[in-house]
Amino acid sequence: MDKTFTNKLYQNNLQLTTKQSIFSHLSGEHSSIFSGNGLDFRELREYNTSDDIRHLNWKVTARTGNPTVNIFSEDKRLNFVFVYLVSGGIYFGSMRAKKDTMSEVLAHLSFAALGKKDMVSTLFFSDRVEEVNFFSKRKMIIERDIKIANKLKSLGKKINFKNLEAYLLEHIKQKSLIFLIGDFLELPSIRFLSAKHQVYGVIVRDRLEEDIKLLGDFYIKDTSSLKSENLFLDEGSIKKYEELLKIHDQNLYALFHKHKVRYKKIYTDDDVVGKLFQLVKER
Repeated sequence: MDKTFTNKLYQNNLQLTTKQSIFSHLSGEHSSIFSGNGLDFRELREYNTSDDIRHLNWKVTARTGNPTVNIFSEDKRLNFVFVYLVSGGIYFGSMRAKKDTMSEVLAHLSFAALGKKDMVSTLFFSDRVEEVNFFSKRKMIIERDIKIANKLKSLGKKINFKNLEAYLLEHIKQKSLIFLIGDFLELPSIRFLSAKHQVYGVIVRDRLEEDIKLLGDFYIKDTSSLKSENLFLDEGSIKKYEELLKIHDQNLYALFHKHKVRYKKIYTDDDVVGKLFQLVKER
């Protein structure tokens, strides 16, 4: 990613566009998973039979002799966690690298959440924590995260989803909306994570890796193992590869459906904001 892209994020009313559209409806939609949390004290009043006994203010009740309850206002702010999945595969791109599209996804999501004054945490993860920033409300973290994404060395790295799931369960105690952003060329471990949180999958791909238009001899390097070899691509080998990738994606989608994970595939030449809007609006 060059400076042109970084500067572009702050132009063309990007902040205004994202914060008005992407997450505008989520507070009400996700109220069920946040029930019992995020309550702000508002006032005291006399107890009646419809009140929750857990809200009794025992000190005031003992002092006045009248049963009194605390009245709360629900805090509509949400807790967002954006996970940038660092693997060798995101270095690839025919017109634009997947890692750059992932950075744009991260920027849009962060602008939208922070524009609503929600809490944002950002995690860059491979088989371990690369960088992390917990619980921020400051928009300056967006520029910081874009710089981190730009500088991260993804080649030679793989995602360890079991490590990721364990880390998130240990460090994210409050029920949250967790967005996993990556190319998902490996099946994720999300069983326990999705039981506690609302999980979204943002699958970033390049069209060329799903529809190969190349024939002949090539010298290639595996972006995860960094091993190099000569490879001859003919119609038969390309067809076999594309079939295997389709099977992988079918298994990925089945896993998401099983654990009620909403997902959207975004290609490197797509309208990112439009696809993200579709992701959070779909039921």
